[in-house]
Amino acid sequence: MSHAHSAAIPHDLQGGYPIPPASVDRAKVTFAPGAGRALSAGLLLVGALGLVLTVILAFGGSKDALKHAVAAYHVGFMYALGLSLGSLGLVMILHQFNAGWTATVRRQLENVASLMPVVAVLGLPVLAVELMHDGLLFKWMNDSVRAGDHILQHKAGYLNEPFFIVRAVLYFGVWSFLAVRLNGFSRTQDETGDRWLTARARFMSAYGLPLFALTTAFAGFDWLMSQDFHWFSTMWGVYFFAGNNVAATALLIVTLMCLRRAGKLQGMVTAEHDHDLGKMLLAFTVFWAYIGFSQYFLIWYSNIPEESAWFVHRNTNGWQNVALLLVVGHFALPFLVLLWRASKRVPLILGTMAVWLLAMHAVDLFFIVRPGLALIAPETYGGSTGLERWWFDAAGFAGPVALFLGLVVRKVVSAPLIPLNDPRLSEALEHKNYV
Repeated sequence: MSHAHSAAIPHDLQGGYPIPPASVDRAKVTFAPGAGRALSAGLLLVGALGLVLTVILAFGGSKDALKHAVAAYHVGFMYALGLSLGSLGLVMILHQFNAGWTATVRRQLENVASLMPVVAVLGLPVLAVELMHDGLLFKWMNDSVRAGDHILQHKAGYLNEPFFIVRAVLYFGVWSFLAVRLNGFSRTQDETGDRWLTARARFMSAYGLPLFALTTAFAGFDWLMSQDFHWFSTMWGVYFFAGNNVAATALLIVTLMCLRRAGKLQGMVTAEHDHDLGKMLLAFTVFWAYIGFSQYFLIWYSNIPEESAWFVHRNTNGWQNVALLLVVGHFALPFLVLLWRASKRVPLILGTMAVWLLAMHAVDLFFIVRPGLALIAPETYGGSTGLERWWFDAAGFAGPVALFLGLVVRKVVSAPLIPLNDPRLSEALEHKNYV
């Protein structure tokens, strides 16, 4: 904001923060009891049906069917994790930058991030099946594979089941602590008006971001990259982080637009906020593409078999079409659309791009996880993408994702849609965008 505009906002002389407005129309920031119940129940029902169908498909056929079902569910679990993880990262980044304009939109990020313990529960089926079957997706868990593979023996100090479980508990412990505490600060401030809770949230974000960065990177290594334990990329953690941020920003945009269509947040989330959220979506889209291309370029140029095999496999048997879809759909199309100032200020265009990028994030995770079936079930999937069994992928993905989104809806309607006593609320309400 310009200096003249900032000077118009009164400040608390003790804290240096803008004084929150005396009152906010609560009808615009709260829902009546029972609101959203039908949507939440519908999503939870879809999720439950998806889980039941996945179990039936998994255990109603061959062992390859079980592998396919677990892979499909794993895509859905990683998608739900990415939404929560990306939202947590954005909450801490916005606190750390003291981004006052985000005060009226940050609550929705907190809602999604605070469901991290639920995501941990959603991940348990994958862990249980992998341990019971000696590794279906993660072949390094299989003793017979380890015995005959020198590379895996060399990595056994890291890739072993006890340490894998310990790391998973550590990751979710760190994320859940940060997410629940930050959400708690915000909700408590609604009730008490204690402005110092904002300072505490900012302090927590200062040490939380390094912990978040390390645990996110290693979780990406563990739960995605280690499926092909011969392959490695030092850029993988950043690629995982970038994709999650694209999805989290897109979900935030869609959520805010749905709330405004329901008659909420008028005058609190405006075209000015849309513009900045559109810029964030564009920035993370470009960042994802930059990391993805840099990873591909360096590995392809060096032409080391252990590194390039991952891309070679995804450039054959129809997977090259999915790769092309990601190039065009996850980067080129949204880049060309969101580059224009006007497109970021038109809700229909911005919302369409957000929904599109949520779909592309699902394709990205599908492209990461599912080609591995050709390696672990070559008799069935060695010469194809396996898309002729699309119902496996649909059911496995819908189960965890629909359950997660159903709980997100419940979380959104359960409390005020904005932090009512955030000391930066005045700045957010008067936000103007000059670029």
